[in-house]
Amino acid sequence: MTTQIWLAILSSSLLSGIFGALIAGVFNLRQKQNEYSNEYYKLVLQRRIQAYDDVEQLVINLKAAILDTDNRPYHLLFSRDDDWEDLHKLIFSVMSKGLWLSPQLFSTIREFNLLVFNDGQAKDGLIEFGKRNYTTIAKLRESIERHHASDMLKLHDVPSFLRLKRRTKSAFEPIVYKNRIIDEA
Repeated sequence: MTTQIWLAILSSSLLSGIFGALIAGVFNLRQKQNEYSNEYYKLVLQRRIQAYDDVEQLVINLKAAILDTDNRPYHLLFSRDDDWEDLHKLIFSVMSKGLWLSPQLFSTIREFNLLVFNDGQAKDGLIEFGKRNYTTIAKLRESIERHHASDMLKLHDVPSFLRLKRRTKSAFEPIVYKNRIIDEA
């Protein structure tokens, strides 16, 4: 009889130990998966914040306006007449981080890029380009700011952002330059 009691006590202790270890193992595995997801989301969020910082730099340069001697305004970004290189560097720094921007914001910045690409490099210089496109650029800047603000409200929601990026259709469009489609072929 005492052997049966000892056997029952040992087997119940052994079963409860195994059961407890299984529960602890499942709990630890789940916790590690959550930690991994959270670290991944932190990485995505950092990359998005860096991209939005570059967008902010673009907006700052498009926000300030200068009135020229002919009383036509242009944006600060276009104040150095021959500085196409810095303009393209700024646009490139934003466009190169497009993966981390919302599709709407990226599309608006792409419009600005195409405006510079198609109408830029004219012989009359950056200032004249800025004057000629002042209203168009101001509207694009406002649209960029609206999308930027909207995105900031939900920047923390990484899973929704990733799902949105997965569902977004291709935004590829061939570039039309001087009424010619530019293609790699």
